[in-house]
Amino acid sequence: MRRRTSLTAAVALGAAWTLSACGIPTDKAPEVIGDAPTDFDASSGAAPETFEPTLIAEETVENFLKAVSGDPDSRDDRLNRFTVSGEEQFSEPSEGIRLVADLAIEPVHEENDLDSATVTVTGSVVGIYLEDGSVRMNAAPADYDETFTLQREGIQEVWKMSALPKQVALDYDYFSTAYEQAPMYFQAGQAPLLVPDLRWIYGELDAETRQRLLFEWLFLRPSEFAMQSARNAIPTGTTGKLTPEEGTIKVDLSLGEAIDDETADAIAAQIVWSLGLDGDFVLTTDGETRADGEAADWRAWNAIPNDLPETAYFIAEDTVWEYTSDQRVTTTSAEHSWVGFSVAGLQQVAVGPGDQIAAVVAGSSGDIMQTGANASTMRAVTGLGGNLTDPQWLDGDTVLVIDDGVPTLVIPLTGATQTLALGGQVTAMALAADGRRLAYVEDGVAWVVPLGLDADGNITVGDPRWIGQDIANVTDVAWSSENYLWVAGEREDDKLFRVAIDNSHIEPQAGTGTFPLITQIAANPADPEKSSPGRGEPVIIVANATLYRVHTTGPDEVRNGDHAVAGTAPFTVLQ
Repeated sequence: MRRRTSLTAAVALGAAWTLSACGIPTDKAPEVIGDAPTDFDASSGAAPETFEPTLIAEETVENFLKAVSGDPDSRDDRLNRFTVSGEEQFSEPSEGIRLVADLAIEPVHEENDLDSATVTVTGSVVGIYLEDGSVRMNAAPADYDETFTLQREGIQEVWKMSALPKQVALDYDYFSTAYEQAPMYFQAGQAPLLVPDLRWIYGELDAETRQRLLFEWLFLRPSEFAMQSARNAIPTGTTGKLTPEEGTIKVDLSLGEAIDDETADAIAAQIVWSLGLDGDFVLTTDGETRADGEAADWRAWNAIPNDLPETAYFIAEDTVWEYTSDQRVTTTSAEHSWVGFSVAGLQQVAVGPGDQIAAVVAGSSGDIMQTGANASTMRAVTGLGGNLTDPQWLDGDTVLVIDDGVPTLVIPLTGATQTLALGGQVTAMALAADGRRLAYVEDGVAWVVPLGLDADGNITVGDPRWIGQDIANVTDVAWSSENYLWVAGEREDDKLFRVAIDNSHIEPQAGTGTFPLITQIAANPADPEKSSPGRGEPVIIVANATLYRVHTTGPDEVRNGDHAVAGTAPFTVLQ
């Protein structure tokens, strides 16, 4: 869930935070300047859930494994409510919080001892929740097997723990529902573009604590995955203070090094997007105003357009058809020049900046890629020679396409090519709107990889991450939002999934249990400014050469009057 912070809400915080870049000072906690408000509402609009010891030993342990959630600054205080001493030392925050799935909490029965109990807990450690809000999932689950010794002063007293593990852990099922998306945003190299870095924050934090944590995270490095395609524009050694001031959010930085105006603008964009600001905003550095305007002035730094129409496109009878927002299909459009584009052997189409078309066409001697603005200007692209699939525009000059299983960049004007080092058996791919992350399928497995630019302007490929590790026979991928992928594959009875790109959440799509194999998928990514950006619309799939639109309740056939629509190669256009 993505929350925007209005000026009214921010002013209600009535506090400012002082932080330093790329690490909070270790000699003191972030300082809150001014009187802290005493009437915070929970972010969710409901009273925060609390977990306490109870009269039942197993229930006490169950609550203990949820109590770590909340404000990190008071973590040990919450956990020590469960201990006899009240002064136990737990693992350092830098070690993270173990996420434990499949919990089994069992008492060890001891006769004639009413005031002591032993409880064993087993499960699987599936990942670590890190102190910067990111999650690192394990490639293979590790065993969790711990013993808790409890005691009480009488049968009407609650149980407290006298012996317990010091490495903190959190019930993964509870994490999955209680934590929500709170991505940080970092600059893509030197470009006026932000790349999201997925983080998770406890959904029941009060507004002041939530904003303080986000502000802390903003001064840290990108995660290991994101830093391969983005950088923090805030210089190392910089300190900062956020203050609501007469209806305006003001951030003042004391810089670790001098910056130019372009970097100041990038910092402003990072702050606006990472904190979810809405309204007037001022950035000062060392007392000098560097950016002054409305948060909306930095909207274009996110590559996903707002208010995307719920339209999609597909190919039937060698022609591009449109699936309209009112759920009709047509080959005519007054707005979109590519609708109705037709050529013999047309297999796939991508539409780029300036309504440019990249089309894969089956020729007598093999596949050909053509580019142009319309049918009369289409020209064959040299430099490619294999089985071509999944064309997509990286920018106005460059197309990414799979050529004989190898993702290949080509400049249509010159025929210059660059292959990406991703193996030689790639069968499908989907480029994120920011052009800095590529999801792809190889050998029936889904992957996502960060992309960057070197000093010579060449694309660099980072370390791939396996997505949906228990999803087999993957056929296609598409971006559901800036941090989630659609994955068409198989797991038990399900055939379609939404998967967070850190693998922390996998959501099977309802209604696909008895569905045939899904061979292709296309979707608009969700608007990142929406309060709940889970999935964009529409979501179009192909199964048995028939088009379906996937609703939250399940797939429905795309129909043309009384007939189901036969089509292939669905795609969307980010305009």
